Amino acid sequence: MKKIRIAVTALAGRVIAGTENAKGNAITEGSRQDVTSDFMKAVIDKAEYHGGSFVIEGGDRKWEVTVKEASAEPSAPAPRSGGSHG
Repeated sequence: MKKIRIAVTALAGRVIAGTENAKGNAITEGSRQDVTSDFMKAVIDKAEYHGGSFVIEGGDRKWEVTVKEASAEPSAPAPRSGGSHG
């Protein structure tokens, strides 16, 4: 069975998944799939399972992940910036 890896793309920040290459250091080009929505849902589900937050530890580093449901109110559009158009 081939190992599945996940990674974040450098330009768009999308989460991709696919099979590991022979060296074990990257995702095989033809197997890449965008799994961003599934990944985000999994993070939400993981946090809900643990009461809203959980800790990830690796090596000598540690991250606390907290997920909180936001209100459904629409946000105001961001102000536009730029030069004058004439």
